[in-house]
Amino acid sequence: MPVTITLFWLLAALLLVMAVFIWRRHNSASRRRILALRRAVERLGGGDFQPIEPYLFPGELAPLAQDLAAAAARLGGEFQRISNERDFSAAVLAGMTEGVAVVDQAERILFANEAFAEAAGAPEARYRGRPLLEVARHSGLIEAVHRALSGAETVQTEVEFGTVRPRTFELTAAPVTATSARGAVLVLHDVTEIRRLERVRRDFVANVSHELRTPLTTIQGFAETLLSGALDDRKANLKFLQIIRDHAVRLGRLTDDLLKLSAIEGGSMTFRMEPVSVAALVEHCIEAVSLKARACGLEISRDLPADLPEVRGDSLRLEEVLKNLLENAVQYTRPPGTICLRAALEGGAVILCVEDTGIGIPSTDQERIFERFYRVDAARSREVGGTGLGLSIAKHIVEAHQGRLWVESELGKGSRFFVSLPVHQPETESAPSPLSAASPQTPG
Repeated sequence: MPVTITLFWLLAALLLVMAVFIWRRHNSASRRRILALRRAVERLGGGDFQPIEPYLFPGELAPLAQDLAAAAARLGGEFQRISNERDFSAAVLAGMTEGVAVVDQAERILFANEAFAEAAGAPEARYRGRPLLEVARHSGLIEAVHRALSGAETVQTEVEFGTVRPRTFELTAAPVTATSARGAVLVLHDVTEIRRLERVRRDFVANVSHELRTPLTTIQGFAETLLSGALDDRKANLKFLQIIRDHAVRLGRLTDDLLKLSAIEGGSMTFRMEPVSVAALVEHCIEAVSLKARACGLEISRDLPADLPEVRGDSLRLEEVLKNLLENAVQYTRPPGTICLRAALEGGAVILCVEDTGIGIPSTDQERIFERFYRVDAARSREVGGTGLGLSIAKHIVEAHQGRLWVESELGKGSRFFVSLPVHQPETESAPSPLSAASPQTPG
């Protein structure tokens, strides 16, 4: 009997120890799983949306782990979508040709893309967090931002940046509100070229009106003089009729040049591209101008290498260019000055040069002489019947030949006009055929 009781108590004590061991082990595993869940929640709070494996949390923790894994997956997907949209928006704003900037209520720059930074003249990285007044010292821009921030209206105006080569921008300043924060979005649209073309159009209309007014007034005046009685005076009426004819010829020349320039710029003028002998081209042009040159007491010389290759172009149009340059040289060179037409091969192009010892061109005018109706000496040009369109037409013709026309000159020491034309490549070019002229950009 005592032995039985002893075994009973030993068995009871063993069971109790085992129960305590199992309970403590279970509690330890539960605490580890709870700590793991807690760390997972902390990761979610910190923006780490790595997936949670629910099978690692059996028992009563399994439903909680499954819900947490589903929430992590949803949050991760939403965060990725928002990140993609943010990156896409940032890429779009950075790649826009329009300048875009965002300022807060205190007029500090929160965002500025590269186009805005380039317009205001400072690196993009230096903009963020700085007051707008420090980086864009423009009264019109600051005033537009003030109005946008103080009210709910969208402000539109024009601003100009730069001094050496100013650029004109159309500015839109729109107020924005996000929760309790207010700010403004600024958009700069470059309208420099549009304003330039508008100015060219106004100048063109004014110049055409001015050019037409003088001959028309002269023709009208002398016609009225003849009708009022001078027609019976043979000596006077012949003189008056000669003046009327000269101004009518000038009007016809001006009209022809305007139509020609319009055809080139509109792309409707055709060019017959074919191999052109430079030597023959030079001879034809000198022969055409030599009579006028001798009448002015001038001689035109030539300096051509014997082995010049042919150029690719329309011979009639190229003759027109060279004749214009030679006639200008004769017009602005006084005897005993000299005029020389030179040619040389440079790379894949033939460079033609009309050099004179005339009055020269001021450096301030050299960039503008290829503009329509621009004259360095307006009185002298009109006196000899010039229209002011010759160099503009010549420049367009050369550019339509994939060439280049430019000038080097020094006041009082003469000028050198250069024409670069591509060499004819027979192995790559087909037979001559009519080609439409390119439409080069109208100068000035």
